[in-house]
Amino acid sequence: MRPALPLPFLLAGLLLAPPTALAQDWGPEPPVVMMCQMIDESGTGWVPEFIMMTRQTAGPRQGRIEVFDPILQRIVGQPIQAVITADDAASRSYGWALAGVRNASGQRTERLDYRLVVQKADGRARVTATALGYDNVMAGTGFCGSPASGDPQQEPAPLAWR
Repeated sequence: MRPALPLPFLLAGLLLAPPTALAQDWGPEPPVVMMCQMIDESGTGWVPEFIMMTRQTAGPRQGRIEVFDPILQRIVGQPIQAVITADDAASRSYGWALAGVRNASGQRTERLDYRLVVQKADGRARVTATALGYDNVMAGTGFCGSPASGDPQQEPAPLAWR
């Protein structure tokens, strides 16, 4: 079995791929991509330092949102579905969950719930992870943005997912 490629290597390939290559992989319209760089303020390792979300824009999965991060890469090995949990003029919140996870100390939880809140004006973000059956909330802060369409040299827009 071949070892998985590190997440930064996979993401660099996605960002550097020409738009036509993405269209071939995703169909006639590539998904909308949002990337977040986070700082794990909890120190637990359960707050991802990088989050990538995609929203399908066409086809039978139109509107589907998926999330991928280093934690999901390690545990699940692929993106999972996320949902919008709140949306107002100032921010949008996304949620997803992992089932049956165990930390490095061997503590187990039936479910680990994630919430990502992104400010629409400037892309500031906060992510929280809450383990079912435990009182503590693990958190991190950072920024989210959408990469420019096909130009890896251009800075990401604060948030093009409005």
